[in-house]
Amino acid sequence: MRIVAALLVAAFHIDALAPFADSSIARTYHSLFGQGGWAGVTFFFVLSGFVLTWAARPADTAAGFWRRRLFKLYPNHVLVLAAGVLLVIYLGIFPGTGIAVANLFLVHVWDWRFESWWGVNPVSWSLCCEVFFYACFPLLIGLVNRVRPSRLWIWVVAVTAAIAAVPSLAHAVLPDEAGSAALPIGITELWFINGFPPVRTLDFLLGIFLARMVKEGQLPRLPLVPALAVAVGGYVLSTQVPYEYGLAACTALPFGLLVAAATQADLRGSFSPFRNKPMVWLGQISYAFYLWHYLVLMWLADLFAERQPLSTAGNLGFIALALTVVVLLSWATFRWVETPMMRRFAVPRRRRPATATSSPDLVAQTASAPLAARGEGQRLGN
Repeated sequence: MRIVAALLVAAFHIDALAPFADSSIARTYHSLFGQGGWAGVTFFFVLSGFVLTWAARPADTAAGFWRRRLFKLYPNHVLVLAAGVLLVIYLGIFPGTGIAVANLFLVHVWDWRFESWWGVNPVSWSLCCEVFFYACFPLLIGLVNRVRPSRLWIWVVAVTAAIAAVPSLAHAVLPDEAGSAALPIGITELWFINGFPPVRTLDFLLGIFLARMVKEGQLPRLPLVPALAVAVGGYVLSTQVPYEYGLAACTALPFGLLVAAATQADLRGSFSPFRNKPMVWLGQISYAFYLWHYLVLMWLADLFAERQPLSTAGNLGFIALALTVVVLLSWATFRWVETPMMRRFAVPRRRRPATATSSPDLVAQTASAPLAARGEGQRLGN
C-alpha cells in the first residue's frame, strides 16, 4: 500500500514541476492530484502507527525499537540527501549549510520558516515527523495498552475529532497571513497543520488505536472494497472542502480504516490487490521511491526547462522517464543500502536469529509473509 501513497505524492509534485501546456488537461490533472501530496503523507503517518503497533511485542525494549528505526530511516536518507546537496548546488539553489545540517539530522521542520522546513530534499520534512513519532512511540504504546479494549473506539473518535479541529486551532492561535498563487493559506498555517510534529502525531496515534482495535477484535469486519471506496471518498472530499481542512481532516480516518480492512483481509487470507508479488516489491522500494522522486523531478525539470510547459505527449513521456529513473534508483537503494544496513545493524549480533544471516532474501520473505506469522522477521523488516 505504501507505493500507492508514494505515487500520490509524486503525482502532486509533477503537477507543480511538470505542468501540462493544455489548460483543460492541466485543470483535470490538478483536480485529481492537487491534494495527493497531503493525502499520501497522511496515509504514511497513519500507517506508521498501525504497523509499528502491530509489530510490537511485550519483550521489545525502547532501545531495540529505536535501533531498528535508526537503521531503517537514516541510511537511505543520508544517501539521498548527499545527492540532493550536489543537485541544489548544481542548480544554484543551495539553502545554506545550517539548513543542510538541520536537514541531515531531521530537525529542520521544527522551524516554521519555509526555507528551513523545505530543506535540501523537500520531502524529508515528513521524516522529521517520523523521528518524533519514533521517539514517542514507547511511551505512547504503553499508554494506549492501558486503555480497555471496549473503550478503544472512543479514543479513535476523539483523535479523529482532534485532527479535524486542528485547522480551527491554527486560525485561532496563528497570526493572519496572506496566501499566495500556489497556496490559499499562509506558510505558517500550512506548517502548523501539516508539518508540526506534535500535531501530526495525532495521525500516528490514530493508527496505533486502530491497530489495537484489530488486535483485540474490537473492530467489526471491514470488507476491503467498501473500505477502499470510503478512502477514495475521503480523498475526493479533501478536494472540495476549504484547503486547510483538506490537508488531513478528511482522509486520516478513512485511510486508517482502509489499512485495518487490508489487515483483516490478510489475516483471513482473502483477496487483496496489495498482496501480490509486484505490489509487495513496489512496497519494499517505496521508502526509497519517496525520497528520490522530488530530486529526480527537479533534475529533469531543469533539463527540459527550455521546453516547459510540455505538450500532452511530451509531458506523458516526461512522467514515464521520471518514474523509470526513480524506480531504478529506488531498487538500487533498497537492494544495496537499505536491505544490507537493516540486516547488518538493525538487531545486535548476539540477539540476531540465525535466519537473519542465512537467508539472502529476508526482507522480501517478511514482507510477503502473512501478518500473523512474521515474528522477529517482521520487527526487523518494518
